[in-house]
Order: sequence, then C-alpha cells, then structure tokens
Amino acid sequence: MTIPVAVKLIIVLLTIVKKEGGDKNNFIGSIAFFDPLKKTAKSALLSAEKLGVQVKMLTGDSLEVARSIALEIGLIEKNDQSMLGEDFDRLEEKEKEEAVEKIHVFARTTPQQKYEIIKKLKEKGFTVGFLGEGFNDGPALELSHVGLVVSHASDVAKNAADIILLNKDLHAIILGIKEGRKIFANTVKYIKSTLTSNFGNFYALAISTLFLKYLPMLPSQILLVNLLSDFPMISIAKDTVDERELLRPKTYKVAEIAFFATVMGFVSTIFDFVFFAYLSRFGEKILQTGWFMASILTELAVFYVIRTHRLFFKAKFPSFIILLTTFLAGALTIIIPQTSFGKDFFQFVSLPAINLATIFVLTALYFILSETVKIFFYKSNSLQKANG
Repeated sequence: MTIPVAVKLIIVLLTIVKKEGGDKNNFIGSIAFFDPLKKTAKSALLSAEKLGVQVKMLTGDSLEVARSIALEIGLIEKNDQSMLGEDFDRLEEKEKEEAVEKIHVFARTTPQQKYEIIKKLKEKGFTVGFLGEGFNDGPALELSHVGLVVSHASDVAKNAADIILLNKDLHAIILGIKEGRKIFANTVKYIKSTLTSNFGNFYALAISTLFLKYLPMLPSQILLVNLLSDFPMISIAKDTVDERELLRPKTYKVAEIAFFATVMGFVSTIFDFVFFAYLSRFGEKILQTGWFMASILTELAVFYVIRTHRLFFKAKFPSFIILLTTFLAGALTIIIPQTSFGKDFFQFVSLPAINLATIFVLTALYFILSETVKIFFYKSNSLQKANG
C-alpha cells in the first residue's frame, strides 16, 4: 500500500528595517518562522516500512524544502529520488510508470499531477491511500482507494475523503493498517476452522447413516455442538496474530482456503470414523454421547492448529479471552453429559472412564496429525510459489 502524503513546511523570513531620514534604511534584524517536523514522523515512517507500506510525498512546496524534509525523516537517501511536478509532466508514458515507483518525493505538484500519479500507481496494482487537507486535494482524495484528511481540513477535502483523522499523526494511519491486517488474519482463521470442522462432520455424518440403524447424534445434540464449538469463535477477533503475518498485505485466496479446508476436513473425517468404530461397540447412547464430546474437543483442538502457519508452540501466545472461552467450552462438553439436565434434555449418558480416556487420546492424536498435515501443506504451497 502506498500512501502519498501532502506535507507542508513553512519558512518565513521577515527582514526588519528602520528608516532614518531620506531614503536611508538601517538593518535591525530578521525573524524566521519555522513549522518543525513532528517528533513521531521518523518512527512512523520506520513502522510503515516494517509493514511493507511505501510512503511518498506529494507536495506543493519547493523541491529544496521537500528534499530537506525527506532526507531528515529517511524517506529518501539521495536527491535523485525526488522530482518536480513539471519534470514529471515531461516524461513519456513508460517513464512515468517507472517514476511513480522509483521516485518518493514529488515537489511543486499541481492537483492534476497528484491525480495522475495516483492513477498510475493504481494501474500498477498498488492499493493507494492519500492524505491531504486542502481543497485542491479533492480530486486525489476521490481517486485514491482510501482518502484520509485531518480534522481541520477544508470542507471540500472532507467531503472527498473516506476517513477523517482526529489525531494528526502518521502513527494513527500505521496502527489502522496493522489492526486491519489483524482483523483479516483472524477472519481467515475463523473461515478455515469452521470449514474444516463442518466438512469433516458433514462427510462423517452422511456416510455413517448408511451403516448405522440409528442417528449417530440427535438433533438437539447437534445444536449443542454448534453452540459450544462456536463459543470460542465469538472472541476470535481478539486473538493475537503472528507478527510475520502482518508484514505484507493479504487478500482472500479462495482456492487455497477451500483446498486447505478440504484436506484438513478429510483428516477430521478419518478420525470421526475411528471414533465411530470404537464407540459403536458400546451401543447407541454411548456413541451419541461420545461423538458429541469428540466433535467439540477435536474442533477446539483444530482451532489451535489453524490459527498459525507455524508449529503451534512457535506461534504467538493466544489471547486470554480465547484461552478462557476454549477452556469453558471444553469443560462444559465434559460436564453436561454427566448432569441430570444433560441426560434428561439431551438424552446423554455417563461415559465410563475408559471411554473418556480413549476420547482424550484420540483427540490428542488428531491434533498431532492435523499439525503435521498443516505444516506439510504450507511447505508444499511455499515450494510451489517459489518454483512457479
């Protein structure tokens, strides 16, 4: 994402003179008015760089002033990374396409030149945000993917913008980008986790009805499975995200998500059949109660597999709310079938200790196999991208 930023630096030199008869003037002194850079400007630029965000300066100020600012904050390292707007106009189309990527400072730019620079960036596939404040920034704000203005901007700029910043600090923009990427990462976690569990349960339930003379799980029990397994998903937006997942902008890769969910769902289906094969020997009620527990426990387990591309113990530690809701869902899954309420309302039965222990062991094996398949999947996917 590229953020062209309109920056103003004002240096006013006032010369004070005093007339002393006739045309004679005496020089008394000078006063300079200087609009200094914000102390957070340089750190904000470094934060943007870490997130893979390019920052470009589009300003109406002189080239000397713009270069001075850019060099001070580290936006450019040498003068040839800056250009006057009129010089940009003289370039051929192909040269302009190269310039919008290589040049980081455009000085003495007109509204038309700002508009054209943003248009070229969009044509090259960049997601462009533009920060402005004057009425002449209106066209650029309107054209950009995300138009941002400060609270004291002109009415024209505010009307053209998408976001009004109450805090006049680039850090606000960088934090917004980072939070947006966190939300995206957690959304993908939710989609993958839900699809994986639903695919696995759907295949197992559909196939098992061909061999069983009774329902492997009652309708009321299925509804309870959905309630308890979705309980941690309510708080998934507050989950932590690996820093490496925030380094670059991401897009929804529907084919990859669907293939991943299918592969992981197949693993889930295999273990569902293992649970069926073991529990069906003990009768209808034991199977229904046992598969109820297994369905929720495996779904809770697979969430911790899916929440990171890395080995689960190398991932960033889950948020407290995720740990809490997962623990509560798991505890209720074990406790409800043992209560009179669970037995009367959901028709559960108390499972013998050996059955409970076996369910826990099979859930642990499912977690290990899912983790192995996940690592293999992402490594294979990375190799394909490297070779493709």
